[in-house]
Amino acid sequence: MNKTKKKENLYFKNYDLYSDASPNDTIRIKYTTIFDVKNTIKKLEKLYKTNKYPHTRISKVVNVMTQRLRVINQKDKRYILSKKYFEFLKKRTKEKDQKKRKKMIFKM
Repeated sequence: MNKTKKKENLYFKNYDLYSDASPNDTIRIKYTTIFDVKNTIKKLEKLYKTNKYPHTRISKVVNVMTQRLRVINQKDKRYILSKKYFEFLKKRTKEKDQKKRKKMIFKM
């Protein structure tokens, strides 16, 4: 009885926290300036409202952005805006009706 060898998963040999296994699905974010943060928020809202990505995915992306900005500077306007949007998403999470959830608007 011949057994076939198990193929190695080469990706996980060189696993890095910041590398992405499927970069096709990446949502690019910019947070260099306050203008970049505002555009990123608009983009994320558009992706959510057009059903390209679910609410949970948008929340995770905003969480990453907020944490990165917090490490840079907690008193920065970029961080404050990002945190405000993240808090808005927490309120949106509590709303269980999808139609009401889509109608919720973030004011910058």
